[in-house]
Amino acid sequence: MGNAQREEERRRRQAERRRSHLNDPPPKQWNLRNIWVFGQHLPLDWGVIICTVFLTLMGSLMVLSASSYEMGVTGDGNAMSTFITQVFSIALGGVAFVLAANLDYRWLNNRRIVMLLILVSFVMLLLVWLLPKVPAINGLKIGVWSPYLNSAYRWLRIGVKSASVSIQPSEILKVAVILYLAYYITHNQKTMHLFWRSDFPALCVVGANALLVAVQPNLSTTSLIVFVTMFMLMAGGMRKRTLFTLLLCGALALVALAYITPGRWERITSFRNPWAEGVYDDEGYQLVQSYYALGNGGWFGTGLGLSKQKHLFLPYAYSDFIYAIVGEELGFVGGVSILLVFLALIYFGYRIAVNASDSFGCYLALGLTSILALQAILNIFVVTGFMPTTGIPLPFFTAGGTTMTIFLGTMGLLVSVSRRPAAIQERVAPPSVQKLADRLRGLEQ
Repeated sequence: MGNAQREEERRRRQAERRRSHLNDPPPKQWNLRNIWVFGQHLPLDWGVIICTVFLTLMGSLMVLSASSYEMGVTGDGNAMSTFITQVFSIALGGVAFVLAANLDYRWLNNRRIVMLLILVSFVMLLLVWLLPKVPAINGLKIGVWSPYLNSAYRWLRIGVKSASVSIQPSEILKVAVILYLAYYITHNQKTMHLFWRSDFPALCVVGANALLVAVQPNLSTTSLIVFVTMFMLMAGGMRKRTLFTLLLCGALALVALAYITPGRWERITSFRNPWAEGVYDDEGYQLVQSYYALGNGGWFGTGLGLSKQKHLFLPYAYSDFIYAIVGEELGFVGGVSILLVFLALIYFGYRIAVNASDSFGCYLALGLTSILALQAILNIFVVTGFMPTTGIPLPFFTAGGTTMTIFLGTMGLLVSVSRRPAAIQERVAPPSVQKLADRLRGLEQ
């Protein structure tokens, strides 16, 4: 047998092994060995992997550029401190990505697992809310405490004051809500059109956690969770009139909460005219500096590392407004290119959802892609002045350990769903998702 024949035989056997594993039913009892798919030669969605790697590398490079000056001047004197933290988060997130991509996602279709994640998120958010109200506990130099940063209590710090780990529970809640809804809708598919029987219990679970996020206060993340919840329930079969009623009630509640929260309403309305008298020096200053950064970039940018607005003119240049620095240093062409990569990743994510081999995988991919799409699009809208200024981070770009680690882990879960496509198995996606599949196939043609 020649080399060509042996190679052909090897590929044939590998294809047979792949097909056999694709059709493997879920184990009757999960254990530490069968929850992984290492060595099963399952396919990979390279579109998600390439886009994720590209955005992560570009994001870390922009964090280095946007943070080096501020950290060297006003920080601890180490211009690389924020970048080093970001690299550590990428390393941790990379491990999470690899593990999640090789995890059999069907193991997560378990009531105990999803409810445990919801409970952990609820407890962490409850600690964020309670600890500041107990100064004797919050003031301890060791243990767990919630610092007051950026006019809100949103983080938990664990350890000692000099060496602590910061965690943002609201980022963990996003994934917990998506997993919970994917499980809940899958197991209540036939009754999702009945509000009081199926929709209301799910809304109560999500609403209890979202309320703790709202009182931090963090209305932007609360709105994000509400939108993703409504989108997944709509895909699951919620009636349109119920959806519109809930969205109207939610919008009115958010407006009322923003109006009674000191300074929040002014922050929301300031984007309409950030140069107005009394607005520019306060709420409008950040958006105006973002405009200056984007305008200074022109078509092709000032060059990597040559931004002027990052020299303490633009607040949070390496955080929520990092896309303004991207526009300044890489120009209109570079900024649009980054946006196109995000759109490609969103497309690949929805394609995975509509090609999933089971309902749970379909809803899981749908929720993970939706949270990515909403955060990316809303952040860019905020930076460019199409929306009120909010604290929604830009995935893979905004500096933040919890955000980076969580997003890399969620992309790993997306790859895990893609490894069992429905090309060989019967499609089980709901009608609403099938319509999305037909539109995507039309775009490909």
